[in-house]
Amino acid sequence: MCAQTYLIHARGIYDSERRAIADADGMLIRDGRIEAISSFEWLLAQRPGVRQLDLSDCFLFPGLINTHVHLEFDASAEARLHYLAGSEGGRILLAAEHAKQLLRSGVTTVRDAGSSWRALDLLDEQVSRSICLPRMQLAGPPLTVTGGHLHFLGEETDGVTDMVRQTRIRQKRGCGAVKLIVTGGQMTPGSVAERVSMTVGEIRAVTREAHSLGLRTFAHCLTTEGFVRCMEGGVDCIEHIACFKRNEGNRLLERVYEPERMEPYQGAKRDFMMGLSAGYHNLDAYRDAERACGANEAFWLEQEERMFSIFRRCVALGLRPVCGTDAGTGGTRFDETWLELALMVERGGFTPAQAIAAGTESAAACLGLEKVTGRLREGYDADVIALRENPLERIRALGCVRRVISRGTIVL
Repeated sequence: MCAQTYLIHARGIYDSERRAIADADGMLIRDGRIEAISSFEWLLAQRPGVRQLDLSDCFLFPGLINTHVHLEFDASAEARLHYLAGSEGGRILLAAEHAKQLLRSGVTTVRDAGSSWRALDLLDEQVSRSICLPRMQLAGPPLTVTGGHLHFLGEETDGVTDMVRQTRIRQKRGCGAVKLIVTGGQMTPGSVAERVSMTVGEIRAVTREAHSLGLRTFAHCLTTEGFVRCMEGGVDCIEHIACFKRNEGNRLLERVYEPERMEPYQGAKRDFMMGLSAGYHNLDAYRDAERACGANEAFWLEQEERMFSIFRRCVALGLRPVCGTDAGTGGTRFDETWLELALMVERGGFTPAQAIAAGTESAAACLGLEKVTGRLREGYDADVIALRENPLERIRALGCVRRVISRGTIVL
């Protein structure tokens, strides 16, 4: 069914303001937007003969929003090598398939957190409509210093002047956000994860220029020093906040929360994306005791628990969590955005309502789309998922989507 006028009969409709199921059971969609939410019988009386969609056994929720994926990566342990071995045409086809996987799993809006310039072809309206893709906000290649993390995506930049110029180039080419690589990363050979690579002055200059151009900024950040520089530089959303240090014994990266450095930012308003589900399946067999842990596996499981502890501490500081999975990196699938929200509840201390907000209204605001999507509200784009179970009662119900509606078009 293409975007047109039709009336949905639902079992219940989620109200983002109340964070509860509303009394209404009818939603009228017209030309891709929500025209009215009320009693199904009342709406039908107002529009006799309107086309109907019977979802009377389903709850309607806003489409999920994933603020951090890598569409051109294949989610394998060798994602970087496979990317480099691929052709431009092959990468764009792969990116489109991953975007479709996201959409079919209930993600109606996605932000790509680092791909080649070619990925911007997906923003072409004819392309998006012809193969039915979710709404996308693309950042293009991230701003990274020479030899920095993700430099293999094709761009490197050094110093305030060139970073500001590169920000303008991204706006010119159609990017909706600018990503900064503030620390090293584990995926890029030669990039030391615990090394900070951008100054506060550089971060602030990029953020100011991006804001003047109407773009959001978000920053890859694996260390406490990186977090401090991101806060001082005014980045809109901080990614990962791993608080990594190098363990002197086994030389592995360990998470160390430093309250004396983090807590001065108590009450500061900022979004953050932890990526709780990134690579989560890599430890499934050890977590479930299907395989015996060696020293390294026991260490990694301890670090996993520290990650959830840091998540809770960041929330306590007043930072706002948004849903992002890092899909495309090793072991992180494109059809499991729901897992990020489930982990917020099961191990992060959230209620289901708080997790749903992180994956809808808060994520929309992070992308600057809070007046367009993220809520089921009259005048908003009709980005809707239908679920047989109520995720307010069982958060993993988000993983069983019956229908997906993207800007009024039924895609599943």
